[in-house]
Amino acid sequence: MMRSMYSGVSGLRVHQTKMDVISNNIANINTVGFKRASVSFKDSFSQTLSSATSANADRGGINPQQIGMGANVASIVNVMGQGAAQRTDYGSDLMIDGDGFFIVQDATGFAFTRAGVFEVDAAGNLVDPNGYKVCGWKAVEDPDNPGQQKVIKDTVTPINIYEGDNLYSPAKQTTSIEFTGNFNQTTNPTQKNTMSFYDSQGNKYTINVQFEKSAANPNEWTVSLPTVATPVADSVEVTVNGDKKMYLPNLKLDGTLQFGTDGKLQAVTGTNANANATSLDLKGIDLTKLVDENGNLANLGGVVGDINIDFSTVTQFNSKVTVTSETKDGNTAGNMKGYTIDANGIIRGTYSNGETKILAQLALANFKNPAGLEKAGNNLFKETSNSSEFDGIGSEASALGSKLQSGALEMSNVDLSYEFSEMITTQRGFQANSRIITTSDEMIQELVNLKR
Repeated sequence: MMRSMYSGVSGLRVHQTKMDVISNNIANINTVGFKRASVSFKDSFSQTLSSATSANADRGGINPQQIGMGANVASIVNVMGQGAAQRTDYGSDLMIDGDGFFIVQDATGFAFTRAGVFEVDAAGNLVDPNGYKVCGWKAVEDPDNPGQQKVIKDTVTPINIYEGDNLYSPAKQTTSIEFTGNFNQTTNPTQKNTMSFYDSQGNKYTINVQFEKSAANPNEWTVSLPTVATPVADSVEVTVNGDKKMYLPNLKLDGTLQFGTDGKLQAVTGTNANANATSLDLKGIDLTKLVDENGNLANLGGVVGDINIDFSTVTQFNSKVTVTSETKDGNTAGNMKGYTIDANGIIRGTYSNGETKILAQLALANFKNPAGLEKAGNNLFKETSNSSEFDGIGSEASALGSKLQSGALEMSNVDLSYEFSEMITTQRGFQANSRIITTSDEMIQELVNLKR
């Protein structure tokens, strides 16, 4: 009889534990990145009153006689299913759409989270609300592509948006200019356009380019730079940084554009012709000879190498004249205006000169058994012996079949309707077990009363 009371007590305990878990789930229904827990029970050990016997010639077999001793908690499992998306429109808020965990670090080591509530502190560190630094891989200069950055996927380290030269974008000199558009074969025998380029200091130079249709061949246009005689003979007028008039002597651009009857460019010939047959090379630009309106040297300290001028897409049809030039590279120096994070976790700085630069890339941790992680509070998880170990390097989102959503957060995966139904069954289970205790108590009371 005492066994039934103890079984009832064990039932109360496990149902109370389940109610504690349900209550915690409901309390965190609006906690970003929260993963609900699920409780399962198991029966406790059983007392054997008689063992099983096998059948023989005289008797049949007898099953064992056992009395169970109540219930225990079998498991409390973190259910790692993904929560719904919550839009925030805040650029540093991130949601993992798929597998993986953000990697954060403090003095005690690494921790992992699905809550991408991040911001940049005064020192430039990307941090979570607890001050943990978000980790990933840093970008370095790409030796194969000068002036470009690439990410080295090595041991993860805290990401700092402002470190090194991330706060500015250096000036770059121009190496390529492209002309596009159309020449009209029957009108406008002379066309004037502007062409701009940058020196190594970021100074912008704009010069006039003249296209003149050949009188002998309507499918040919000569290219040249108009020159002036003063203040320096045979010099080209240059507008520097959009307002200053200066002059550069001995600058030549001589060539001929040859079009076919199909309106497409066939070849470029002349003194500055390039070997690829559709472009000219502007060589030997000597900015040390640049002078102002009074003929005084006005060296601005920058240099420019050879510039390739591409005409390959220019056409000649009987339609509107639309020829324009575009600087394909080169820029002034710029300061950081902000940053963006793409679906693969690559962080790019955006700059006032219109340039972008790769700064770093967020890394994600993945575990063989995510449910084996230990909740550490503050939306953080820690690895355990049953989750598998973090390798210290991590993976990019695309390698896990995941992607990052900027301006969104992952909501809790708690389903309120499910939790309420679980609460009802748990309450009924608790009531039933309490009735076992009161009934067993009444039976014991009857035994006590037999002595009267």
